[in-house]
Amino acid sequence: MNARVLPPASATSRASSPGKSAPTNRVGTARALGLCGLIAAWLSGCPATQFPDEGPGQPSDIASGIAPPGAIGACREPFAKRPPVVSADLWEHLRRCNKDTPRRYLRLGYGRVDAADAVADQRMQGIVEALRSGASEKDGNQRMLTMMRTVQRDALSEPKLASRVERASGRTNACDYGYLFNTTDKVQRERQGGCPLVVFDPKEKREVCLFDMSQREALWLTSAWSCLGFTDTVGEGSSCYRACAYDDFCAAQVSCSAPDFDLALCSLGVCVPEKTAGIL
Repeated sequence: MNARVLPPASATSRASSPGKSAPTNRVGTARALGLCGLIAAWLSGCPATQFPDEGPGQPSDIASGIAPPGAIGACREPFAKRPPVVSADLWEHLRRCNKDTPRRYLRLGYGRVDAADAVADQRMQGIVEALRSGASEKDGNQRMLTMMRTVQRDALSEPKLASRVERASGRTNACDYGYLFNTTDKVQRERQGGCPLVVFDPKEKREVCLFDMSQREALWLTSAWSCLGFTDTVGEGSSCYRACAYDDFCAAQVSCSAPDFDLALCSLGVCVPEKTAGIL
């Protein structure tokens, strides 16, 4: 019997090794799997686009009770009393002033409702009485001058008012408040009438009169508001000559009275934003 001769082990290994065919097999397998995936996706179809519910979004300024651009906003000082010149309905609708209140808002209120603040009430009564008699051509201006000196003196001890007191003045003569406000009040009633200043009511969602229209003294003092109330929302573009009916002497009292007007108004519980470093 002839014996079978086996090839060497190394020869057997070389014969059974696929050599360069192994990578080719792996590539083919990957292509087959990719093709299967495409077919499966085609058979199952594309899923529907999902849109998550993002809610109603932020409300508009008017809907949230914030004065819209171009309107004048106001708020109540915490625990303060309603100024007699301010509309009672508007006062009830206003929100309290806080750290988030826009700086351009008017701050309303005087004294404190949670304390027996007789001094604040006496000061308020004195200012109102001076305004009631200020329109008198006989001695109205003298009473206004006396009232303003008292307001300036008392304001120095009030942190809220002290910064509004004019410490150094270039005025050489006393201001004629009576002539100024009598002239502007006449123009206000003849040309425009009604309320000299409207603000945004957060409850009514519209502009309403800031003042109690039955308080004649408030309308007299604020008849020059469009000329004297220089803020980013009040008095823009108004001519003082027009407010004074083109009376030169009346117009000359505007620059004289402006610092005192701001202080008197804030003492009445209607504080316009102060100007700081040229920024309102």
